[in-house]
Amino acid sequence: MFNNNDKFIELKGSSMNKKMKLEFIEFFCKNNLFEVRYIILDNNLLESRFIKNKARTFNYLLKIFLINSIKKKYIMDKEIFLQIDERNVKTDSKYSLEDYLNQELLLNDNLVDNIQVQYFDSSQNCFIQIADVFSNIMYSNLITKGSYQEQLEQLQQNKYILPPFIFPKEKFENKIKKI
Repeated sequence: MFNNNDKFIELKGSSMNKKMKLEFIEFFCKNNLFEVRYIILDNNLLESRFIKNKARTFNYLLKIFLINSIKKKYIMDKEIFLQIDERNVKTDSKYSLEDYLNQELLLNDNLVDNIQVQYFDSSQNCFIQIADVFSNIMYSNLITKGSYQEQLEQLQQNKYILPPFIFPKEKFENKIKKI
């Protein structure tokens, strides 16, 4: 979160301890300014050929997430603007996502009027930084088997966190039942 001169660069969930993450939740969840919806993906439950091309996997997963969110009325807008961390996508893939989503959701399914995708350096975009911390909180909760479960359930009860999108759902639910 800081450079070598102790100058603040950006919020990073991976650089925060539990106390800081809990304070972050308390601060950002005061006024219900936005809603959070997680995509939970278990790579261990996917065929290697599916995740071999990360850009294609990312595009497909985002497409089915958006379709699910629109059909469940979590997203009501016909114009969608996605802000994506540029570190997550190869340069040659940056130009295909917007076209792909518009083709699939506008032309094929008529679910939206337009989707715009813009990539940002996360240090220059506070929304991506906030999403990073929320993502890290969920990741920490999954890795530690529930250290943030109480807070996440409370946020979900208050409708601040929407039900997660789990992929692949059937295999993931079967895995959880075995634990």
